[in-house]
Amino acid sequence: MTLETLGWSDFFGQHFSSEHAGKGFMAARVWRTSKQIYHVLCEEGSFVARVSGNFRHRARQSSDYPAVGDWVAVRLKPDGIEAEIRALIPRKTVFSRQAVSASGTESKSSEQVIAANVDVAFLVASLDGGRGFSLRRLERYLTLTRNSGARPVIVLNKADLAGDCESAAAKAGEIASGAPVHTVSAIEEDGVAPLRQYVSDALTLVLLGPSGSGKSTIINSIAGVDLMRTNAVRRTDSRGRHTTTWSELTVLEGGGILIDTPGLRDVQLWSGDTAVEETFAELQELARNCRFRDCKHSGEPGCAVAGAVESGEIEKSRLVSFKKQKEEIASAMRRRDHGEKLKHEKPLRPRRKKK
Repeated sequence: MTLETLGWSDFFGQHFSSEHAGKGFMAARVWRTSKQIYHVLCEEGSFVARVSGNFRHRARQSSDYPAVGDWVAVRLKPDGIEAEIRALIPRKTVFSRQAVSASGTESKSSEQVIAANVDVAFLVASLDGGRGFSLRRLERYLTLTRNSGARPVIVLNKADLAGDCESAAAKAGEIASGAPVHTVSAIEEDGVAPLRQYVSDALTLVLLGPSGSGKSTIINSIAGVDLMRTNAVRRTDSRGRHTTTWSELTVLEGGGILIDTPGLRDVQLWSGDTAVEETFAELQELARNCRFRDCKHSGEPGCAVAGAVESGEIEKSRLVSFKKQKEEIASAMRRRDHGEKLKHEKPLRPRRKKK
């Protein structure tokens, strides 16, 4: 196995050479993580790895640690079984979502890395009549992907169970803003062949979608062998059974790298104000004709976007989704700024009680 078959490129080579050459390190790619244990692939084979003490000391937040798809600089241990991760090679692209946790009366947001160094993302939705097909969810996946730097591709799976595939594909195309839309039945391998155009040497592809949408089945169909375990969805509500419970990278024998992820039903956006505007490109085009430059499309006079909604040109739900994504990102930024401010503030010393 060579670095090139793992997705190595000049981008990573330049960073590795400038920062780690001559130090006895090797380049390796993370193919699976489990708490503080990492599984990496390199030209020497597969190894279990942990970050070094110096790495842990330099890491300031969870996103500084390796994720599936990351390239890292490692040193093999004398036992030839384990490796030590010394540094994280800069990411070319990164899929991040917001992880919100409550602390007292305040809520804190942090970046959760789903996958790194991805070239193409399959945004998978199910057409089986359950809850798998949602235009609003696809919009969020599109923003997530565009913000990552990867290329989005919408894949509507389980066409064999759909009542009207053409209508669903047309609706997806309307909100895709230029992203390709493919309708497939992975279990019957119908329509899968066109998906193979996105899988080639040194390119990494990630599959995103809710549980039960058939991501693992799509991987098996593309690979031509059963690489991933699959389960049937529950008959009562068409929900998946979480066959994939962690992200995992797989190198295909014919070339190409696939990353399967656990079902993502709820995606809290971490950043990407510009990506939101790309996802809702037609709204941005209409907004140029609004009377006020800072129009919020919330009842201001002369709002071209509101006019398009009233005329039926734009669905109201699409405008609501646009506003929700913008506010979600703004809210995350406010929480981050507040957190950074608290880090730099000196703690107040308690006053001494008078005797």
